[in-house]
Amino acid sequence: MLHIIKTSPFSSSALENCLRYTNVNANAKSKSAILLIEDAVVAAVDNNRWQQALLSSPHDIYVLSDDVEARGIMAQVNSSFSMLDMVGFVALTAAHKTSLSW
Repeated sequence: MLHIIKTSPFSSSALENCLRYTNVNANAKSKSAILLIEDAVVAAVDNNRWQQALLSSPHDIYVLSDDVEARGIMAQVNSSFSMLDMVGFVALTAAHKTSLSW
């Protein structure tokens, strides 16, 4: 399943709820993907609690580069995350049978 997070974890519980849900429902056969878009991209900035939570997650984590660039934080985003452009966003969505926006 693809989980698309849109809101900042500093102003919303969407990312926290997503991580709790995906970690409880994780299994070896179906690893989830988490995509940070819009204001949620701030979670990927180095040295914050959300970045650590994402890196500790067993899931594939992606960040939409257009939103990172729009916020001027490209140099601050941890290089461990996979950056996607809009074409990659569409491909990721097509690669997953189901998606859930938070």
